[in-house]
Order: sequence, then C-alpha cells, then structure tokens
Amino acid sequence: MTNADIVLQLRTYANELTQSHTNLYRVRAFRQAVTAVMGLDCEVVELVNRSGPSGLKAISGIGSSLAETIATFALTGKWQPFRPHTKHQPRSHLAASLA
Repeated sequence: MTNADIVLQLRTYANELTQSHTNLYRVRAFRQAVTAVMGLDCEVVELVNRSGPSGLKAISGIGSSLAETIATFALTGKWQPFRPHTKHQPRSHLAASLA
C-alpha cells in the first residue's frame, strides 16, 4: 500500500462524506489527513511498522481515530473508518461488524 493509494482513499471518502452532508469537521479531518500523508518523507506502511498507529497520531492533522483507520488500511487494505453513530461500541466490535 503506497501513500498515493492512501491519499486516494482518504480523498474518496472525504468526497463521499461531503455528498452525504456529514459533519463538516469530519470531512475536514479526512482532508487534513490527505495533506499530512502527502507531506510525509516515508511510506505510511514503514511508519506504522516502526511505530504503530501512534506514529501517525504524532503527525499534525491526524487524530487517534484516523490514525487507527489509516494504519489498518495501510497494513491490510481494509477500509474501516470510525462511524460516529456506533461510538458506544468498542473499536474491535466495530471492526468485526464491518468485515
């Protein structure tokens, strides 16, 4: 999984959120992540292999939930963004429900 693949997925999802009239802050978070990933001097996969999702979280513009989403996508190819309406479910339950 390359950074270009990740950027494409983040942009596509941000556009889907925009079309579904989702919270503007959520759309902005995905767009900021695009900029952050484009600015990296290494591949996300390398960063995640070295530091885990916390390596992504340390980058300005990427929060903890989005870091988990990007790390999972980079390593597995599975796109499983956090969904606010399932906020009360543990993330492991959420991932299982989306598989």
